[in-house]
Formats: sequence, C-alpha cells, structure tokens
Amino acid sequence: MKHVFITGATGAIGSALVPLLLAEQDTQISLLIRAKSQSDLEGRLQGMLHFWGIAPSDQALSKRLMALRGDVSVPCFGLTPDSYDRLTKETTHIIHAAANVKMTLPLEAARASAVTSVQSILALAESCKSYGVLSKVDIVSTVGVAGRTAGLVPERPMPEVKRFHNTYEAAKAEAEKVVLAQWRKGLPITLHRPSMVVGDARTGKIMHFQVFYHLCEFLSGRPTCGLVLRAQDAVLDIIPVDYVVRAIHWANVHPDTAGHIFHLCSGPEDAIAIPTLMAKVRDFMRASGISLPRLYPIPLTVFRTLLPVMALLTPPRVRRALYTLPLFLDYLAEPQTFANVETQKLLTPTGIRVPPVDTYLETILTYYHQARSVSSMNTLASVEA
Repeated sequence: MKHVFITGATGAIGSALVPLLLAEQDTQISLLIRAKSQSDLEGRLQGMLHFWGIAPSDQALSKRLMALRGDVSVPCFGLTPDSYDRLTKETTHIIHAAANVKMTLPLEAARASAVTSVQSILALAESCKSYGVLSKVDIVSTVGVAGRTAGLVPERPMPEVKRFHNTYEAAKAEAEKVVLAQWRKGLPITLHRPSMVVGDARTGKIMHFQVFYHLCEFLSGRPTCGLVLRAQDAVLDIIPVDYVVRAIHWANVHPDTAGHIFHLCSGPEDAIAIPTLMAKVRDFMRASGISLPRLYPIPLTVFRTLLPVMALLTPPRVRRALYTLPLFLDYLAEPQTFANVETQKLLTPTGIRVPPVDTYLETILTYYHQARSVSSMNTLASVEA
C-alpha cells in the first residue's frame, strides 16, 4: 500500500496537494502539522477538512488521513519513538512542502527553517530506504535560489550563486546543496522550484493570500494615493497552485523523475509585464465598482525614498503592508526570468501545461476580493455583536 508522508499540508501548496493524494483510493496519508496541543491539532485538522470539502462524517476519507503533531525543523520531527519508527517502516513516498516564507528572518532562523527541516526529511528518507520501502522523495524549493542572478535562470543546480535578495533565498539555496549531496548518493529525489504561487486557475481558491495579492493592491494605486512604481521593463513570473501541485503529484508517482529539477513557473515567454498587470488590476477593480485614484508613476529610487513618508499617512493595516514592499522592490533590481523548457518537455505530454496568465487572472482576483468581502463582513458582525 502507498503511504505518503507530507509536510506543509496547511500551506498554499500542501493544502492543494492533499486532495490529489486522497483521489488515490488506496493511499494512506500522514500529515505533519505544527500545533500547540492535541486539541489544537484536531482543530487545525477540522479546518483543513472544511477547506478540502470533506465532511467529518466521511469516514472513508478521514480514516486515510493521520495528523501527526510535530515540527519538521527538529530531530525526528519531535515525534514519539514509536510514531517515528512506524513512519520509517511504512512511508513509501515523501513530499516536503513546509516552509517559512518570511524573508526578514535572521539568517540562523532562516537556516533552522529551511536547512534543518531538509536534513530531518532526508534522515527519514534514509531510514525508509534502509527498510526497503522508499519509492520517491519530492522536495519543494523555490526559483529564489538563483538569488541576484540576472538574465535567464537555468534548470540545474546553482552552487555558484553567492548573492541573494534576502535570508529566505540564502537558506533555501543552502538547503538545496544538502539535498543535492544526498541526491548524488542515490536517494530518489526530485527538486521543485515554484515561482510566485497564486490561486487555482479554475476557481481562484488558495489557502493563503501571499505576496502577489498584496502587490496587486499596491499596483492599483489605492494604498499610496496614486503613487506607483514606474517599471516599464519589469516582469513578474506567477504560477497557479493547481499547476504546481499537479506537477509535484505526477513526479511523486514517477520514480524516474528522480534527479530532475522542475521549474514550476510561467517562464520567460509567459511572465507578465508589471505595467500590463497594473492595467489589468485597475480594470478589474473599476469593473467591480471600486473607486481608484489617478496614477502618478515615479522611478524606483524615488518610490523607495518616499515609502516611509507614505506609510506614515496610511491606516495601520496598510502601513504594515507598505513596510514589506521594499522586499518586492528589491527583486526589480535585476532583470530576471526562469527557464522551464526542460520541465515542460516532461510535463506537457502528461497534459500538465502552463496556463496563460490571461486565462486565470480575473478568476484569482475575483476569489481574492470575494474572500476579503466576506472577511470584512465577519469582522463587522463581530464588532456589532
């Protein structure tokens, strides 16, 4: 019987991947979830079941899910010896999708999240291999391991990169080196490097609204009274979460993909220009009845200088978001795109194709704005109560 151990099931990628695993009728799934207590673990699992559309009464599906309270960044995940021993003897497939995506962590904290967690995953994989049960390991990295590399980023190991935008990238690049060392020793590993992950191309659904959605707010001009970045040559590589998880799932059931690095991204041909994205976001908002200010595009250096002033003139929620904007602006310092030709050679024959941005942009924006509206209504209701 297939038994999958997966980390990051409560994250954007992992939460979209679990339903694909559940669609395999005989697959057992162990979810490693951080929780303060057993009751907290059960509450988080119930929330995930709701997100997946699984009724608590659906015993057939629920019985195939085992939630384990643990931490991927500590030895043996902090599990009891019996629980860990059972994993080593039963786990046939491993998917490591857990990540702390904060880009401002001290380097040691970022390493503890990225590098130590990978070491724990590889230790489990080695134990499973020693028992003769291991079939495949899939590890989610990021295109950010290319750091400040300008131009087209290749689909290969990049040990030569020394300069990074932030500690998140640096730690992920170090984690890849650890993975590649075990890869060369014969562990059946596929590395996956997603770009900026957005909602499902068909429904817009996603567990967490990440950087892209906050960026769209800024591009609308609303938080900054119309002051926006003049970025005529800048492009953004975004990718729907359903494409990412279909690729990971396919690789996980095909051991012959071991030794490959998948660039799960739109690629240089389909990355969207920032001015185009700005226009489409504003068109969407106008069509939704949202009032927008006139735009005043300013150069990057001037925009960066004015950010602290703009932050002081905005509400606290917007102010917190504005303080994180320099992290994104830093990515515009180098013209950078991501190759995906080799990845597409493997995936296209399976029907897993990169969807053009125009086919899903309105869908993901609609889901985001509907979710925000519901959240605002719930907040208002709780205040009135």
